Amino acid sequence: MHIIKIQEAETQGIFSLSEESFVFKDGRVQGAKLGKNGGALLVKEAQRFKLFSEGKDFLKILEGNGHFKWKKGETPFAPGECFEIEAAGEYEVNGSPKFLVVRK
Repeated sequence: MHIIKIQEAETQGIFSLSEESFVFKDGRVQGAKLGKNGGALLVKEAQRFKLFSEGKDFLKILEGNGHFKWKKGETPFAPGECFEIEAAGEYEVNGSPKFLVVRK
């Protein structure tokens, strides 16, 4: 499992989806609004959101400062930062009210 910070230029346009292209269902998941577009999730209005991944996630923080938390540690983040998260199992995004996850 690893979480590493990457430059958005390294993502080859993975985060180029517009917010309007996401479909939001009524209701909330873990207190957040959750939008889906294929293998991508847009999480809005969350302060703490748990994810589970056995593959590779690319995550971009759109708003808020906070940290990732997983079984073996924490990693801080700031708005605009991008991360590659591989074989994480369960992890949390704490402090970001808006972020984008693209699963590969």
